Order: sequence, then C-alpha cells, then structure tokens
Amino acid sequence: MTPDVNIVLLDFRDRPGREMVVENEDGSFTIIINSRLSTQGQRDAYYHARRHIDNDDFERSDVQSIEVAAHELNIPTNAEKIPESKYLARIKALQRRRKKIQKQLREYREDMAFLESCGGGFDSFARGEYQKLYGNNL
Repeated sequence: MTPDVNIVLLDFRDRPGREMVVENEDGSFTIIINSRLSTQGQRDAYYHARRHIDNDDFERSDVQSIEVAAHELNIPTNAEKIPESKYLARIKALQRRRKKIQKQLREYREDMAFLESCGGGFDSFARGEYQKLYGNNL
C-alpha cells in the first residue's frame, strides 16, 4: 500500500538541508522541501525523501545504512573500517589548536588596542600598508 504523502515547500532560511520527512500520527508522511532549491533540486529532494519512506527507514535506527541506501551508494567490501576513536582524537586535537589560536588572537587584539590607546600617531592601516609594500622589517 502506498502511504499518503503531503508535500510542503518551506524557506529553510537559517537551516541547512534540502528536505525533512515527518511521520504523522495517522501514518501519513509530510515531506518538507527547501524552497530555495532549484526545480531540479526540489525534485531530487522529493525522490530522496520518498526513498526513505518506501524503504521503511522510520522503523530503523542505523542512520549510516539508511543514508547509504537512500543515496544508492556502494561501499566496497574491502573498504577499511576506521574506529571512531581515531576521529575523536583528531577532533580533540583540532579543538585544542583552535583554542590556542583564539587565545593568541585575543592577545594580538589586546596589543593592538594598547598601541592605539597610546596615541603617538600609530595608525594600524598605515602600518599594514607599509608591511604589504616593504615587508615586515622596520
């Protein structure tokens, strides 16, 4: 039996994504499609959402296998499986690096504010132009 499907075009202004599928209380579905997509993009988003509905993806919990099936991806059987701990370690390293860079940026901003507050004709734009033209050597 083909399920009842409602389609809504909605401006996803501040939200990423192409479409969302909602299962309604009566067993029907509502497909919400980003109105900012082109006509072809809206059509592709609709077919993607219909594949989720037709494959009974709302009864399953493994998101990765659901998306692989919906996008019709073929994962080679000899593909290397990488443990999530490796990615978590990399993410944590990037977060530490980002925090260090943000701290350094704050210090640079404080230094610039101090130099500008001292007066004496310090002009950061003129200094930047000089550095661009003649290099970093004063």
